[in-house]
Parts: sequence; C-alpha cells; structure tokens
Amino acid sequence: MSTFRSTRVILRQAQARVLVVGSGRMGHIRARALYGNPRIQLCGIVDTNIEQAKSLSELYRTPVFASLEEAVSSTATTQLPLDGVVISTPTPTHESLITEAAQNNLSIFTEKPVDENAHKTSSLFQTCNNQNVNLCCGYQRRFDSSYQALFHQVNSGAIGTPLAASIFFGDHPVPSRQFLLQGGANIISDCSAHDVDFIRWVLQDEVVSVYAVGTSSDDELREKNVIDNATMLLKFSRGTNVTLTLSRGANYGYDQRCEVFGTEGMANYGYDQ
Repeated sequence: MSTFRSTRVILRQAQARVLVVGSGRMGHIRARALYGNPRIQLCGIVDTNIEQAKSLSELYRTPVFASLEEAVSSTATTQLPLDGVVISTPTPTHESLITEAAQNNLSIFTEKPVDENAHKTSSLFQTCNNQNVNLCCGYQRRFDSSYQALFHQVNSGAIGTPLAASIFFGDHPVPSRQFLLQGGANIISDCSAHDVDFIRWVLQDEVVSVYAVGTSSDDELREKNVIDNATMLLKFSRGTNVTLTLSRGANYGYDQRCEVFGTEGMANYGYDQ
C-alpha cells in the first residue's frame, strides 16, 4: 500500500518598496493606505518640514528624509532598492519631483493634476517614458465599479442621447484653515479634475467651452482671495451641458453625486459618508 503525503507550498509575494513624498493632508491618507497594504513596504516619508514628517512617520515606524535625493542615497546602501514613490505635495512641486524620481528609475504615482500646464504634463509623461518608468496620476473614478456602472448605462443607450448632467463634489475631510490661507490649491483646477475626466469618459466627448464662477465662504478667505466653493458649466461638442458644483466644506462627510439626463431616461450615482 502506497502512502502519499501532500505538501502545500506558500509563496510570499515580494513587497514593493515605496516612499511617500509629502506629509500633509494627502500624505497622511496615502501613508495609511500603503501601510495597510500587504503588497507594499512603506520605506519612508520625505518632506522638507521635518517635524511634520516625523509626526507622520512615527505612526508607521518608518524613517524621515528631508529630500528625495537623501532617501534614494540612504536606501541604496541597504542593497534593497526602492521601487517607487507616491507624490502627495502641492502641484507646483510635481515637475521637479517627478523628474528626479524618473532619473532614479522609480515608478511614480502622483496626486492630480500632474501639472497645471498641459504642455508640461505631456512633457513629464514623455520623460518617464524615455526613462522606462511608470507615471500614474490619481484619476481613480474610471476604476470604481459604481462609476463604471454609470458609464455602461449611458453608453449602452439605456437613457438615449445625453442632454445634460449635474455633478456635485463636496470634499472631506475639510482642509485646514492654514492650508486654505497659504494658497492650498485652486479649487477649480484641483477639485474639478476628477469629475471633468470622468464625465468626458462617460460622454465619450470633449469640452468646447467652460464658464466658471467661485465664492469664498467667509470674510477671512474673501480678504485673501481664496475661493473654496465654485460652479462650472461645461459645454460638450455634441451638445451636452454639464453643471459641476464644487465645495471644500462638506463638513458632514465626503459627498459625490452625478446624474446624467437623456432623451429616454436618467442614470445616476451617489456616494456620501
């Protein structure tokens, strides 16, 4: 009588070694997500504001570096090279950080927008392509199952010809007063980017004209010319009109809604928490 013994082999997936660049609001969000992902090893926080970076790094027991150059040099001596960086810094810093990361053969995930200038954005993607490294911008809506369901409803013809759409985006957590008063980011170029990208994809069409108006929610912001609420009207080439309302101040929770009205019906998506 033969005896068979089965052996189960468990292969451990190699972890990607990643830095977070920036220790502000988005840096906290990205660091938490990376630390909780078993496929990622969080290898450090990079920020010129060392004290702020330390407060974040202590949460995840990871080192602090004052620059990307310092981080790359430090990890090179361990014979465990880095695989990539997550850039969570203000938009004006993206160009130099992306270029430096690409030169060090690091894959890059960056907050949107890549740059406020379309020519620079194209140039940065070309730089990364030339270096054979990946550059990914954080436009996640197209990969969300709920957004995809709305896309399929519209593009299957279920609602007929799209005539109009209404989108509301209320950001949460609300940015700090310091962030807003120091300039933060232009609410129109910063907060509208996800939804403009998404609705172009849903409609399979391009914008031909834009009208936008903004307002400040209190006197202090108004004196500093800081706009924290805005409304945009987008006209698409096939005639669809899209209204996009944006706010920095959804104190009740993250709020994202979209309705597309067509000749045969309406499709919608809503998310608030």
